[in-house]
Amino acid sequence: MSFEELYDKYFSRVYNYIRYRVIAPDMADDIVSLVFEKVLDKYAAFDPAKANIEVWLFTIARNTLMDHYRRAKIRNCLSISDLEELIQSPESVEKAVEVKDLGERVLKAVARLSDKEREIIALKFTMDMTNRDIAETMGLSESNIGVILFRAMKQLKELMRTEAL
Repeated sequence: MSFEELYDKYFSRVYNYIRYRVIAPDMADDIVSLVFEKVLDKYAAFDPAKANIEVWLFTIARNTLMDHYRRAKIRNCLSISDLEELIQSPESVEKAVEVKDLGERVLKAVARLSDKEREIIALKFTMDMTNRDIAETMGLSESNIGVILFRAMKQLKELMRTEAL
């Protein structure tokens, strides 16, 4: 696969992953650019025997994002104020209000999870990665990822059901 093919195939997934984690569109654009610059610089050295290309790419994306957080000293990466930009305009005003309310409740609930839980949820649901790929990316066991994901989703479900967010 050429770099151009990799870029075309994975750009939107990388962008969604970064955007989910930082919310601000300008910041997401900058970080995604850095990710693909690093991928281009390291592309010739990629060894498919060591990891599949998707795991390698998202490891670079995750590390670039963590570098950004360290530089900016950002700990809480979810911003409710920019939620409206993420929600597509539904057909009706009522539906828009419902979607906005649900989105705000979900983001508030997700913000109450640990950084590790948010990271796993982002990789699982915005990147559509398998538990095995997430484990490789994060340096954890596949069973550990499954347990963390199960507990985080259970906690989210409970938060959504019982608490007035």
